[in-house]
Amino acid sequence: MIKHPNKLVFVGIATIIVAFSFGLKSNAQTLSKQSVPDISEFQSPLTKSTAKLLKGEAGGVILRTGYGENRKDSHIDANIKAATAVGLKYGVYQYGQFINAADAKSEARATYKRAPHAQFYVNDAEEYTTTSGKYATAVKAWATQMKKLTKKPVILYSYRSFYNSYIKTDSGYDAKWIAAYQSSQPTPYDYALWQYTDSHYFTSIKQSTDASKIITSKHSVAWWFGNTVDKSKFTHGGYVKGEVVRVKKGAEFYGTSTKIDPALTKANLTVGTAKTVYTGTSNQVLTLYNGKTVIGQIRAQDIGASYYHAKYVTKIKVINKKGIYTYLHGKRQHFYKKGSTLKVNGYKVINGYLRFIHAGHKTDLTTNKNYDKWVKE
Repeated sequence: MIKHPNKLVFVGIATIIVAFSFGLKSNAQTLSKQSVPDISEFQSPLTKSTAKLLKGEAGGVILRTGYGENRKDSHIDANIKAATAVGLKYGVYQYGQFINAADAKSEARATYKRAPHAQFYVNDAEEYTTTSGKYATAVKAWATQMKKLTKKPVILYSYRSFYNSYIKTDSGYDAKWIAAYQSSQPTPYDYALWQYTDSHYFTSIKQSTDASKIITSKHSVAWWFGNTVDKSKFTHGGYVKGEVVRVKKGAEFYGTSTKIDPALTKANLTVGTAKTVYTGTSNQVLTLYNGKTVIGQIRAQDIGASYYHAKYVTKIKVINKKGIYTYLHGKRQHFYKKGSTLKVNGYKVINGYLRFIHAGHKTDLTTNKNYDKWVKE
């Protein structure tokens, strides 16, 4: 959760001990596609601009309030201010350092005081710190106190082996958040949030952080952050890695006011990655390459045209309402109206553009996806 000496132990155990469980539930759950970051003073503080971009990429963020009661996170005030300014919803967590039940209650009060408008509150219970009484009793006391302060969800965070050794019950909590750094979803599925990595790169804040997946069958994005994205407003997207595209003139790089070099708007660029980000009218932000050189990140709405370029395309259907022509040495040859189906045999580059080769008379025709559609055989 944080850059702490025990973090190395936490990562190792959380990765290896995946057979342990919080409970007995075993029905499969659905994961959200988006990753949610949790950040602290170990990352750069949010600004209004990065918080706005993060709102489109993740839908919410989890902020650290402190390391125990006496060490307030140095970025929490700035992070809350930036998030609030742009309507980025946030939950908070506090890394537990309580020595007994009374101290746990005091830490809960400090957590709430530092973030009275959070969407949810997390007790980060991953280090045995009690010197009197049972650790589990202190963990429950934290929840009991927080429930007196807020009606928002109260969450227990831990990793499985630590939970099974020292906590053993989530009594008093509304949901659990588990850590298990692995590629497959850990079982049993008795948790609401899964922290699956400590190194997910977020395009909006330009850094890697801890990241979690929301379990959507019950605890949706709306349950956590009180809002959902109206996806109908973000109509541009659907691009995949390896796709060849051209960028509109005057397009700006994502998150900046810097315009792309006009010369590059005439080049065939390749999609390196396509990330789900809701921004403008786009549901994707694309990392584009010119050959092996990274150009930068462009919103899907700024793509002027996308071209078929794979040899497995052997048949296309004309979808342009005005039809299309085939060409030979730059001169029109054959006209095909909308709805026509043509067999193609590979493609070539002519004047910088990708062009299909007609399988019959070897003329060339457009590979622009706005004009023709791949017919899968």
